[in-house]
Formats: sequence, structure tokens, C-alpha cells
Amino acid sequence: MYATAVIGRLILVALATAVLGPAVAIAQTTPGIPGNPTNPADTVNNPHPTMPWAGITTPYGQLIRWLWVGPKTIRTSEGVDLFEPGFWVRETTAGYYYPARWVLQETTPGNYGWVLINGGAVGYKR
Repeated sequence: MYATAVIGRLILVALATAVLGPAVAIAQTTPGIPGNPTNPADTVNNPHPTMPWAGITTPYGQLIRWLWVGPKTIRTSEGVDLFEPGFWVRETTAGYYYPARWVLQETTPGNYGWVLINGGAVGYKR
């Protein structure tokens, strides 16, 4: 008798939760656009005011993150390993921005020398 009464109460509570639970959750939501879209300068109420791409735009885009390009190994025809140093690339909202850097280039067959490569912006491929 006692076990059936407890199970009956549990079933009643489960049914009441299933029926009333969604109604309570729906009643607490407020529809509408978050923040204050009519005033872009309102950085307290507008969403994402501190994201790195918020602010003044530039032709190169706003900084998203820094990417590390690791050192590169070049094997010569004589079997000697030469190493180019790694460098940081800036990923922006407009694409990637590569710094000016020194790289190894085969100047004459079998001879390698350091060559300065200009940096610059490379857009995303669409």
C-alpha cells in the first residue's frame, strides 16, 4: 500500500512538471532585439562591445587573432638542412596580413641565400 502511494505521487509530480514546465519557461522569456540598436555608442547594453573587431574599421580589417607559422626546413641537394625562422601572421576580418620577413631562396643552382620578402594583406578566398 505504501509503495504504490509513493509511486503514485512521483507519477503525479512528473506529469505536473511535464505539463507546467514549458509554460513557466515560455512565460519568462522576453522577445525582442537585445541591447540598444538605435544607439551604437551604447557599449554597456549593446552585445559584444569588447570583441576585437568592434571599433574603427581599417582597409586591412579588424584583428581577430595572431597565427604562428612554424619554422620551415629546406633540404639542399647536398643533403644539408637549412632552417627558415617562424613568424606571426595577423588574421583580420578582411583576410591575413603577413609581415616582411627573410626567407631562403635558391639564388643559383645549389646555392641558397637570404631574400627579403615584402609583407602585405591577402584577402580570404571566396
